[in-house]
Amino acid sequence: MIAKLWAQLPGPTDATRILVLGQITTTWVASTLTALAWGRGCPVEVQDGEYDNIVQELTSAEVAEHRPNVVILLPWTHRLFYEGRDRSPEQRLAEELSYWKQVWALTAEKTRARILQVSYDWVHPGPLGHHLAGAQGDVALVRQMNEALRGALPRGSFFLDLEQVAGTMGRERFYDPRRYFWTKQPFSEIGAHRLATHLWAGVRALITGPKKVLVLDLDNTLWGGVVGETGPLGVSLGETADGEAFRAFQRYAKGLSQRGVVLAVSSKNNPEDARSPFQQNPEMILKLSDFAHFEANWEPKSNGLRRIAETLSLGLDSFVFFDDNPAEREQIRQALPEVAVVEVPEDPAEYVRALQAGLWFEAVELSSEDTQRAAQYQQESQRRELQQNFASIDDYLESLEMRGTVGPFDETNLQRVTQLLGKTNQFNTTTRRHSLEEVRRLTSIPGALGLVYSLEDKFGDHGLIAVLLAVPMPEEPEKTLRIDVWLMSCRVIGRTAEQFFFNNLVEQACGLGYQWLVGEFIPTKKNALVSDLYDRLGFQRSAEAADKTVTYRFPLREATLCKTFVRTAKPAYA
Repeated sequence: MIAKLWAQLPGPTDATRILVLGQITTTWVASTLTALAWGRGCPVEVQDGEYDNIVQELTSAEVAEHRPNVVILLPWTHRLFYEGRDRSPEQRLAEELSYWKQVWALTAEKTRARILQVSYDWVHPGPLGHHLAGAQGDVALVRQMNEALRGALPRGSFFLDLEQVAGTMGRERFYDPRRYFWTKQPFSEIGAHRLATHLWAGVRALITGPKKVLVLDLDNTLWGGVVGETGPLGVSLGETADGEAFRAFQRYAKGLSQRGVVLAVSSKNNPEDARSPFQQNPEMILKLSDFAHFEANWEPKSNGLRRIAETLSLGLDSFVFFDDNPAEREQIRQALPEVAVVEVPEDPAEYVRALQAGLWFEAVELSSEDTQRAAQYQQESQRRELQQNFASIDDYLESLEMRGTVGPFDETNLQRVTQLLGKTNQFNTTTRRHSLEEVRRLTSIPGALGLVYSLEDKFGDHGLIAVLLAVPMPEEPEKTLRIDVWLMSCRVIGRTAEQFFFNNLVEQACGLGYQWLVGEFIPTKKNALVSDLYDRLGFQRSAEAADKTVTYRFPLREATLCKTFVRTAKPAYA
């Protein structure tokens, strides 16, 4: 069963718990995933189940005790390809899809974990050969199965396209048929490592979300040559093979920006020289407006990255650093080990592949807020410039003309709610990670409150930036509402947005007849930012557990509203 020697060893309290189940032997995959995650400084507890025993494992006592955060599901084709009992391809597809739907339902019921579903794949095209297999043979069947899986998968799950992963490496290297026949484990050593790399990227996307910031050097990174020596029109862009490679890398970076990755510059250069190609060279794909922050000076680059993090109100662990100079990369590795540093090859034609290899920007799904993120951070720079013109912080906040909207969880925002629950770490009172199904269950409890908060000001729309989920406590003698999760984007901290949100919560709770609010602060490595949130809002500490969890109480009958510079844009929901 699942209980292995590894599972008996004591693990860190903040380890991500992963359960690997499959229609194959998963021992090698689980071990490789464990080694890979720990090698990257990420504590995990990985357990796996017996061969082709998924349903039985999900209903076992060991799984309930393990309480996994993520369940990885690995299929295989032995049933999909089996034609016994005159089963047509359509019947096999329907039976397999029905099986996985049962597995997903059991996963939600027994573990409440996030799902990482691996797709099917083919090792060879089968007896019809390469030409016909894609139209009516094994390859076509696998692709139909994968399309059905992806379409039926519960929202908030991660779909790992194994056909794509194996195809990138090459199936002759990725798979080892001898291993499958001997042990029911189909991957070669190098294939298992490649698969584990993508599995870890999927786990990371489910638990913390993708990296948020790509910091780029300029000379010999975005263009060929040194602009201070050649001038803005003399750098290599277009015409030559290297010039085309630099333009291709810029085009890829611009695509990342358009899907929500924030771009920043860190260059050892004179500021005027650094900006000149963006302003004067018509071959540039990227423009100055594509960057949320621009650092060009002669300081150590670690200083610049710290300033970028402070300006964007983002942790350095959400940064990816790309610089052609190995000395600069090493300086960042030593000074800022939390930053992901790309090992940049000498040939610019390999830049895109090198950046993709880290899988830093893999995401479960993209929301409309993701595609607007770069513009929102550029607007943030305008706000910071405006702040310097005011003598007092109150005058500055009043000048922003902030307007807030509070509304309920519904089908239009649940995708964004679940996304924020999965990746917001700093302004997060409990860091509880709820799946979409769990959010629906909690908000269906009579008397529960699920609130979303949006903010806009005269510079633009921040979008949905805060989530609060509160549930009733029937065991309390007086009607009490417990805040299960309260999280907010760090972009708006310090602008009295949390006070505005809290005022709305008080009004909603009083309207439902509650007499008390209960809040919890569960400390993590990243959420010290809100360690005193409830103290500042007037809550009283009522208990502190051995794990440093602090419980607070707030008497609604004595509530006074907090001072805030956010005005109500639309009435809160009835």
